[in-house]
Amino acid sequence: MKTPRRIIPFLFLVFLLFASSSWAQSEEKSGTAAVVTQIVEVAVNKGPDDALNRGTPRGSIVGFLEACSNFNFERASEYLDLRNLPSEVQELGGPELARQFNHVVSRAVWFDNYTVSDNPEGLQGDGLPEDRDELVRIKTSEGEVSIWLQRVPRGDGETIWKLSNRSVAKIPELYEEYTFSPPIEKIRLWFSSESSFLGLETFKWFILIVSALLAWPFLYFFGVFLSRMFSSPANENYAIVRQIFTGPLVAIGIVALLAFMISHLGAGAYAQQIMRTNTLITLVLIWSVWSILNLNREHQKAKMMLKGRPGAAKLMEPMTTFFKLLVLLVGSLFWLNNIGVNVSTVLAGLGVGGLALALALQKPIEDMMGALTLFTQVPIRVGDFCRYGDITGTVEDIGLRTTRLRTLTNTLVSIPNSRFASVEIENISARTKIRYWPTLRLRYDTSVDGLQKILHDIDALLRAHEQVHDDPVRVRFTDFDEDAILVKVHCFLNTTDFTEALEIGEDINIQIMEVVESVGAQFALPGKAIYVEGQTHDAYRPS
Repeated sequence: MKTPRRIIPFLFLVFLLFASSSWAQSEEKSGTAAVVTQIVEVAVNKGPDDALNRGTPRGSIVGFLEACSNFNFERASEYLDLRNLPSEVQELGGPELARQFNHVVSRAVWFDNYTVSDNPEGLQGDGLPEDRDELVRIKTSEGEVSIWLQRVPRGDGETIWKLSNRSVAKIPELYEEYTFSPPIEKIRLWFSSESSFLGLETFKWFILIVSALLAWPFLYFFGVFLSRMFSSPANENYAIVRQIFTGPLVAIGIVALLAFMISHLGAGAYAQQIMRTNTLITLVLIWSVWSILNLNREHQKAKMMLKGRPGAAKLMEPMTTFFKLLVLLVGSLFWLNNIGVNVSTVLAGLGVGGLALALALQKPIEDMMGALTLFTQVPIRVGDFCRYGDITGTVEDIGLRTTRLRTLTNTLVSIPNSRFASVEIENISARTKIRYWPTLRLRYDTSVDGLQKILHDIDALLRAHEQVHDDPVRVRFTDFDEDAILVKVHCFLNTTDFTEALEIGEDINIQIMEVVESVGAQFALPGKAIYVEGQTHDAYRPS
């Protein structure tokens, strides 16, 4: 049962490393882009009317990326300044240069929401000429290469923003450095250059799928190896441990592999937007945490059953479900935030809805909290004989809403847990011994010597009985009643079984009667005694 204690911290460490590394890759990639934001943008003018939305730097780069996402490189070339280019670059043509530049930025740059200037005048105060803005800095083997956007004449007296011809001239060199290796380039030629899914070209999907299929057996058997390291088939939780290592952990490995490959194959603007939502990562992490919760549930249930607490073991089911829903809620909010939903509004709605739901479920929640109290403090357990108010019976079941008692008359009483946990409960089964304390009523004509012998013999009887505790044992002449003198006997029987206690008490009662008869005394009958003046005690007549 010690296995989960070693596994759970290890699994959480793996998940944290996976999540942090995945997000770090995004941050690292976004760090390659020298993305600029307009510090003070007070201009209302959005530039000249332009069918391709090239009036601002942001509009120009957004239009270029959207055209490339649709493989419309003819349109994308309209965002490049193709004037005054070297002849070898001019020969490639605008569409091919647009394709090559899109390939370079998809592999080298992670555009962060296109946060370039949305001002027709460009970014002010950046130390560059007024008609030029820096778009990105691309890392190469010879250092960083700056790519600029530049305001150029449109031909009708207006100026628009395009990728500067100086930057366009560098595209072939950048493409040569960022081109695919020969095997990947060969695979690329197998597929149409204009087919894609979710922003990724078909050949990239082919490479990703084949890589995942090849990696799965290795990761699966590695998961089996880890499951044997942290557990064994003899362990009752081995099936769950193996399921975690061959399920969520394998998925984490495949997702990490795919993220690594995409970072090297490159992703277009549309694919980057989809990846920024972290949908697959969120689903895998939710699945992983759910699996850990299942493992913890089975581990805790086994511990509770070993301790003889089946009620507490039953509580692990709803508690695990609650935490699963909580993980799902947090994961959903994280995902909604990534796709651009205002999480504050969602939380406000959940707060109002949660308040209304809490008011509607006030009583059931009270009962469930009562069940939690019963399961944690354990005042009673299933099978215990207890007294609740004027109800005495055996506990048959402790549910989430009610506790059921089987009474002495064989009826079944269901008591809400909120009430059962808030009042005094006498757990009769929790006693370690059973009290024996009858009151003997002797006739008034019992002599003093006879009474003293009765007290002595009963005390000796109790101390000699093997089923009676030695301490305390008390036999005392305590009081005078209207029709009898009272002798109270007090001791504890060495048993917790009620039926056995009745048998022991019966045996002691018979022996006490023999003691009383041995001295010629008698038990008093209820009633009043009438004494006639002048007569002796023999004239005792109960009325």
